[in-house]
Amino acid sequence: MPESRRRKPKKSTSARPSTTVAAKRRAPSPRWFGGMILAFFLIGIAYLLTYYFSNGGVLGMESLGGWNILIGFGFVVIGLGVATQWH
Repeated sequence: MPESRRRKPKKSTSARPSTTVAAKRRAPSPRWFGGMILAFFLIGIAYLLTYYFSNGGVLGMESLGGWNILIGFGFVVIGLGVATQWH
């Protein structure tokens, strides 16, 4: 039965200086950062639930109409954006 050819051993690259720049590690996020993310989520959800359960009858929400949905989801999306920066 024929034998497969052996591969040549790879040359060591440790003798050559590295040309890539090592990535800097970012510092961990402060403790309040997680609370801020949670606050944006909860504010957005509370706003949407208040709008839906009151049928837009809360003072100040009446004049906004359909924009209330955008405002509530806006808080949730901001919370998601902030969450992407958390380490």
